[in-house]
This record gives sequence, structure tokens and C-alpha cells, in this order.
Amino acid sequence: MATFRFDTRVPQDPDRVWAVLTDVSKIPQWFPAVQEAHFDGTHRHLSTPEGTLKSLVVTKDDALRRFQYRFVEGMPLPIDFHLGTIDVLPDANCSRVVYSQEILPEALAPIVGRAVSEGIAGIARYFGAHPDSAEGTR
Repeated sequence: MATFRFDTRVPQDPDRVWAVLTDVSKIPQWFPAVQEAHFDGTHRHLSTPEGTLKSLVVTKDDALRRFQYRFVEGMPLPIDFHLGTIDVLPDANCSRVVYSQEILPEALAPIVGRAVSEGIAGIARYFGAHPDSAEGTR
């Protein structure tokens, strides 16, 4: 199983960061590979240049600020196992965003790893461009 983790420090209150990262409609604003996103009550549907990804929401824990999901459709190879986790942690006067993935088959790891690396960088850019808003948007 391929496992990897990326993290970034964001100069924002953890609750502000959490609000943006768990708002599905905002994903295209911080995740470069996603052009459109919506939630149907159970699954997130993410449109990319390569097609649509469908992910099952596994955990959304507001107290822990932990979000977990599993891709269930749309990957270029059949998925044996996937778990994506985003944690928003307090870090002094800032937030630490930790984005980790576990995936099988390992042949999907370079694709998912590259996308998540770009996503974590996008989180930092997003909050750099929206420093004053209560929800991270203007």
C-alpha cells in the first residue's frame, strides 16, 4: 500500500481553515486539479480535466477538524483501497494542515501524490490570497 503525507502551515485560525476545506463548493478555489465540485449528501463529485471523481465521505468531525474520504469511482485504474485524510490542527497563532493518503494499487500513488501535493500548495496560496475573511473568502 502506498502511503504519503503532506503538510503546510497557514496563517489563519483553524476554524476558518476548516470551514473552507470542508465546503465542497470551495474545492475548485484551492485544489488546482478540480474544476467543479458538489456534494449529494453522501458523495463528493469532483470534475477534473480527465473526468469526474466520486468520493464517499467517511468522516467529518468538526470537533477534531478531521475529514476523511474514499475514492469510489473515476480513477484511471480500479481502486482496491483508498483513504484520504485532512486534519486541521492549531499551531501557535496559525493552523497546520496535514493531508495524507493511503491507496492501492500502488500504481495510482504517483497520480494521487502529485494531485495532493498541488492541493496542499493550493491551500497555502488560497489563504495567502484571502487573509482577512472570516471564512477565507471575499
